[in-house]
Amino acid sequence: MRRQQILTLIALALASLGIGFGLYQYSQLPTTLTLAVGPAGRETHRYAEAVAQAGIDAREPVRLKVVVTGGANESARLMESGKVDLAIIRSDYDLPNNAQSILVNTKRFVVVMAPQRARSSIQRFTDLKGKRIAVARLTDPNLPLVRRMLAVADIGENDATLIEADLAELPELLGTGKVDAAIAVVVPSSPVFTALVPEIARRLPGGLRIVPLDEAQAIANRITGVEIAEIPVGAFGAKRPAEEISTVAISYRTVARASMSDELAGRAAQSLYGLRARLTRIIPIAFTAEPPDGTEGAKLPVHPGAMAYFEGETKTFYERYGEILFTGLWGATILGSGLAGFLAWVGRRRHSETTRLIEEVATLTATARAAGTADVIAAIEARADAIVADVAAGGHQGDVSSEALEAFGLALEHLRSAIEQARARA
Repeated sequence: MRRQQILTLIALALASLGIGFGLYQYSQLPTTLTLAVGPAGRETHRYAEAVAQAGIDAREPVRLKVVVTGGANESARLMESGKVDLAIIRSDYDLPNNAQSILVNTKRFVVVMAPQRARSSIQRFTDLKGKRIAVARLTDPNLPLVRRMLAVADIGENDATLIEADLAELPELLGTGKVDAAIAVVVPSSPVFTALVPEIARRLPGGLRIVPLDEAQAIANRITGVEIAEIPVGAFGAKRPAEEISTVAISYRTVARASMSDELAGRAAQSLYGLRARLTRIIPIAFTAEPPDGTEGAKLPVHPGAMAYFEGETKTFYERYGEILFTGLWGATILGSGLAGFLAWVGRRRHSETTRLIEEVATLTATARAAGTADVIAAIEARADAIVADVAAGGHQGDVSSEALEAFGLALEHLRSAIEQARARA
């Protein structure tokens, strides 16, 4: 009985360890998430493809499958319909209702440029009224944002002429006077833009002015996804601008479904953020990635799992599954104790049954000594064989102690002797 109890407890312990190891191995398996981004070939798409490949190369726990879209709006719709796990969206566009931020990929500043000296000088943002303005197109159209910004400054759609153009066209448009000002929504440190600004300045005889946005606070208050920003001194070369310039910025950010588990969202944020240095040489803007604003009152919601990662509160494997493992081990201990008690009870019953059989053998011995016919002797012998089979079965299962077996053997020896004597008399 004792050997069976020990084996049972060992089996339960091994089963608990096996469950724990299985949970750990499962937690380490890579998870593939679908990421909507677009349009194809633009900066955000190139970034997503680079991240996806880097995740495979670095054997990250989260892998990406890129789903190419027509732009941030389409990516947001795919997220809202539940067709993708992640999406790179633009903060000033319509945001999916079921999305929460896990990473700010880039912040793009609104840079308003105008000739330093011109017949119709542009000193402030409100001076754009009645002017021709070139709006640079990049990843997604910027015309909607510029129109809304102008509206905040009381410049209606008919009060200014907006001309959409490629970023590379701005020097020509400003230099030849085809437009009075230009607006670009860019990463200020982008090598392409920092090289473009001096070129524009060279094309303008009086130099280039970076126009401040005195209405930055009002614009940020009235347009969701827009925030106040500052262009530092010398951001585009020596003394350009000569002083810090107030402006606004929008962000491209990776969002996850709100229903995604905190553990998975945290792992996704960790993988994306951790790959910044690896991607810097491939796509420089990757290093501008930063944690989303998770402070109370933030306009754009942050996924709790990503917030936990950036605040250093990500749970370890033991913290996530320790309670389950403890409960399992505790349950296994109770089950083992209960099973051991049951086996002990069965053993006691078996011991009592063996004692009864020994007593029956003694009774049969007395009966055999008084037997006078062959039929009675045969019946006694048949019952003795049945008792032997029963005791032998219990001994094979370990339910009969060696002491009981020894006592039974002695009683059986006396019975067989009595049977032989009875058969001799008959």
